[in-house]
Amino acid sequence: MNALIVLLHGVGSTPADMAPLAGLIAAHDANARVAVPPATWPCDRGGAGYQWFSVDGITDANRPGRVRAALPAFVATVEDLQREYGATPERTVLAGFSQGAAMALAACQNRFLARHVVAIAGRSAPLPGAWERRTMVTLVHGRMDRTVPVQHSERAFERLAALGADVRLDVVPRAVHLLAPPLLERAWQAIGMTSWQC
Repeated sequence: MNALIVLLHGVGSTPADMAPLAGLIAAHDANARVAVPPATWPCDRGGAGYQWFSVDGITDANRPGRVRAALPAFVATVEDLQREYGATPERTVLAGFSQGAAMALAACQNRFLARHVVAIAGRSAPLPGAWERRTMVTLVHGRMDRTVPVQHSERAFERLAALGADVRLDVVPRAVHLLAPPLLERAWQAIGMTSWQC
């Protein structure tokens, strides 16, 4: 049975915004098990989107606290999907974009929630002090990203490598902060690296 692939959207977005990536997965395997949950809360910046945590008034100092406060609901969402699909952490891939990436990275520091985290254009807030060794990580980031600069993934790579994690960094030269080619193809390649073997 294929892995459960959980796609996690960014702040102010909806599950539909992950459709390009879900479509790539389906094109390679029509039987792929893909779940795309909405984040916990309606986005407080208006519109129809959702958020795991608010970015209103966010700073480098208060971001880690907001991520920690959002973790129980995030973990519960993933575990509910695992029960629904009959998937274990060993057979789960978390692929998040922007805020979704930040949540996946935070959730897997001290617990075995997934076999592979694919963090797309995200940041680790704060940088991990520990890492669950059974979870591999692929950081995919656009070199021209001005919303979440690539240095966030570079620093996360250095820290995770120092902690002994199985981690890869894929910097995409001309990509910006959009789930669009060529970032999209690199994200799919990272997901496909483990999803059919989980």
